[in-house]
Amino acid sequence: MAQDRWLPLDYVLTDGNHIRSLYVRGVSWQLYTTAEDGQALAVGAALYRRWIDAEWIEEGLFEEVALPEGETAWVLGARAGSMLSSLSYGPYPHSRQQAMDFARALCRSRDRMGAFQLEAAVYIANFSLVLPTAFDGGPAAEVSRVVGRFLTGGIDVPLSNIALVLQYAPYLTQSDVNRLLDQLQISGDEGASGALSVAASEPAIGRPPTQRGARQEGPFTLPGRPELERFFREEIIDIVDNEEAYRRMGVGFPGGTVLHGPTGCGKTYAVEKLTEYLGWPVFSIDSGNVGSKYVHETSRKVAELFDKAAENAPSVIIIDEMEAFLSSRDSSVGSREIHMEEVAEFLRKIPEAPGKRVLLFAMTNLLDSVDKAILRRGRFDHIIEVGMPGQEERLSLLQSLLEGRPVAPDLPLEEISRRLSGRPISDISFMVRDGARRAVRAQKQVIDAEALMAALQALPSADGGKKRIGFA
Repeated sequence: MAQDRWLPLDYVLTDGNHIRSLYVRGVSWQLYTTAEDGQALAVGAALYRRWIDAEWIEEGLFEEVALPEGETAWVLGARAGSMLSSLSYGPYPHSRQQAMDFARALCRSRDRMGAFQLEAAVYIANFSLVLPTAFDGGPAAEVSRVVGRFLTGGIDVPLSNIALVLQYAPYLTQSDVNRLLDQLQISGDEGASGALSVAASEPAIGRPPTQRGARQEGPFTLPGRPELERFFREEIIDIVDNEEAYRRMGVGFPGGTVLHGPTGCGKTYAVEKLTEYLGWPVFSIDSGNVGSKYVHETSRKVAELFDKAAENAPSVIIIDEMEAFLSSRDSSVGSREIHMEEVAEFLRKIPEAPGKRVLLFAMTNLLDSVDKAILRRGRFDHIIEVGMPGQEERLSLLQSLLEGRPVAPDLPLEEISRRLSGRPISDISFMVRDGARRAVRAQKQVIDAEALMAALQALPSADGGKKRIGFA
């Protein structure tokens, strides 16, 4: 097939979507965007027939399209929000759910097809399949590197480098990456910064790292969050850096902190930036690694994790969605006795953490559901409300994310930051990366307003006595 673009612009697919532009092409396939913010995959007849003969897909799912010179392509459309991607060139995931769906599809595909060249593969979310497009038997790229590049928006970072994956895929948490590593059977042993490196031989409880990373140089910064940055500096970092001086004055290791606020406000992002700066081992508590339906099992796992954190001190424990474990004992659902035992274990362990040089953070969207005994002074010293970023915070974050990149003068950052109102931190970070990718694909030397505005428009719909820090 000689022509550059197989499908003409404004070609109407059977689902009613209109072809807008050619996104990327391979030897035997082409990926398009549609005017309705979806995608369309066109594959050559030989590749399509190979998929059918191998029984990887069924007849009738693709639309047959006659091309010039008597050739044929087979076309599949996907509406906005349903991923249809090249693993090497995107479009890339920008939410936790999309990443988890992709991992399941990849595992399912490898079980059915065996090993294949992932870097030349396409992902069809509607089929929950990753399909190979090359069969030449050449060297295949490392699975960890291909998956890491896909999840971080095209950055050449292996999934096993947890610290960098979290930096470039802020929609994921450390627990999410640990689950992906387990699911894809990849060893997490490459933490470049060391801050969040994971040893595959460690038990599943919390997936604690065995190596401590170096402390980052320079002052701690949290772009777009000036007051939260100041809180971390004054209440945590300064005490850690001057521990002996504070001890002489009767001030011990920093106590626990609760961050509460709506989904997407940046609670997890802020804590991960701090732990990355400190370079300490991180232990996560969530339903995936300590939850259990068996009597005494959850409380046992919680105790083991706190003990493991103490053995690796100074270290950090992060309790994600704390209401899942620490909801009021009066309103618990299910076995009240088991729930009371779990809360009691936390009540015993949390006050001990500072004395063992374990820094404790807990996050929740539902502070009112948390047991009041947990929130008393002596267990958590600080209860901080984190709101969605205001105009100034969004503008500051945009400027920080663009710093060091080649950018055009006079970017309309104030206008962009206004239009990002109500967006989670992960959307802002993703938009900048997507704008950079669009500039490269358009063969531009800088990130310009057109690239950023296109990335902004491509974002999905945004529907979907306490101390308050710095948000208008």
